[in-house]
Amino acid sequence: MTQHIIEFVARDRTGITTVVTADGVSDADTVIRAISAGHSGYAVAASGIRPAPVRSLMALGTPYLFANWDGSKRNNLHDLAFTAPIRTVPSAPSAGVRFRTAVVASLASLFGRSHHRA
Repeated sequence: MTQHIIEFVARDRTGITTVVTADGVSDADTVIRAISAGHSGYAVAASGIRPAPVRSLMALGTPYLFANWDGSKRNNLHDLAFTAPIRTVPSAPSAGVRFRTAVVASLASLFGRSHHRA
């Protein structure tokens, strides 16, 4: 059986969706099928601890990937989720500023000159 070490996972609100190993990227359903069929084994090499096996468990009729290396009951596999970089979005002017700007521009076009005072 081939053993793969998981480096990162991608997840959304439903859970783990993608698994990244040194061998490549696989979707979670493919990994679940490989584990269930016994074709491949997956593990997580947590820092300083021997690799923890990744298992396929069932919850509400849906299989999901689970790993636990710290003895808690939570799914430590979520700790490997890739975090997208956060970027700031410039704030848009308030509605009042946009409205006043539009009114001034409309008046300027009607009267043919700008009403701004310097």
